[in-house]
Amino acid sequence: SIVRCCCSASISSESSDDESTQKPFPVPESLRSKAATGQNALLVGGGAASPNPRSISALQLPGPGMYSEYAKNLRKEIMEGLRYILRTKNEYTFVYHGSGTTATTAVMDNLLEQGDKIVVGVYGHWSSIAAEIAERLGANVIRLKKPLGSRLTLEEIEKALSEHKPKVLYLLHGESTTGIFQPLDGIGNVCEKYGTLFAMDLVATIAQVPFDMDALKIDVAMMNTQKGIGGIVGLAPVSFSPKAVAMIKNRKTRPRVYHTDVTEQAREWLIEKPKCYQVGTCVHSTSLALFHMLREALANVVDEGIENVWARHEASNRYMYDRVAQMGLEFVVPVKKDRLPGTLIVKCPKGKDAHKIVSFMWDKYQIEISSGFGPQTFGKCIRIGLFGHNARVETAEIILDALEQTLGSPETDA
Repeated sequence: SIVRCCCSASISSESSDDESTQKPFPVPESLRSKAATGQNALLVGGGAASPNPRSISALQLPGPGMYSEYAKNLRKEIMEGLRYILRTKNEYTFVYHGSGTTATTAVMDNLLEQGDKIVVGVYGHWSSIAAEIAERLGANVIRLKKPLGSRLTLEEIEKALSEHKPKVLYLLHGESTTGIFQPLDGIGNVCEKYGTLFAMDLVATIAQVPFDMDALKIDVAMMNTQKGIGGIVGLAPVSFSPKAVAMIKNRKTRPRVYHTDVTEQAREWLIEKPKCYQVGTCVHSTSLALFHMLREALANVVDEGIENVWARHEASNRYMYDRVAQMGLEFVVPVKKDRLPGTLIVKCPKGKDAHKIVSFMWDKYQIEISSGFGPQTFGKCIRIGLFGHNARVETAEIILDALEQTLGSPETDA
């Protein structure tokens, strides 16, 4: 014991001497005495869009404590706005902190226990990721795979539910990596017939196309805030039907992730009696700045009227699709009614380089498009997202005028 103490003292002394002679840790000069300037650009790459100015301005609003009466009312208004754009009466409609993938993971974790069966429609990168998330959580995943450019039929879905009797059917309304639009009519009835919960990913379609969650008999919906809603990345709205909530409440095991547990979040959103007034705790800190952003994005939709928002998206996207067809570009999705409104994907013209096209559009016009996304389309396509604040005919004209000039430039040759 004495020897160990002596050695310990010796080491401690040497360490102290070394520390006293160490040089100060270098200060990052890139951050010293100057602020970030940002860069103006038109974001239409199919991911995050140029946000509505109203939602961006709201990020600067002052906010009191996260459990103040003001914050409680802010949450209430967000929930009311989400129910409005979803057309649902679901009480359990709230927001996670995170991206759309956070919402997907949360939904899977809350709905599925070890070994539960889930049927996932796979027709692109994000639907493939959804299946992988369920698999990582220990679910028995049945993948309904479709080739590039095609979507599922109602008959294919019913056959899978009849054969496998899954606990959950998970579909993407829009697969933004392949440009597929999945029709929903009749699917809710089929799920009801086989006792299956119907979960929908609305990331690529919310506030862009007519949608009625309750009429379609959808049990769970998940979204993000940076596309059709008109905000920025950072929040992940979800909505659970009474049937889905009852199933979650009757689980044999608790959800694996604490901070996305529906029951815990229901207390945060004052749907259930909050913990903070029982034992002085909360699930996690919240960002009132992001709540302000979402509240104003939703208020902007309410002021315009959801039907008018849908009509604006329809008119601007019809213009874009028609003009692209006139330009002679080939769609990845051959059937017109199966093409995703809001996210256009065409094949890169022969003799052209998709990555050079993207770079030229950015360097010359400060317009962000993309060269595809995911293994099926990356580097092979041109992807343009026209949704949210950008969904206007005049914006589509700017993008396509620039694209025509870009495709005509020898700088974009392969």
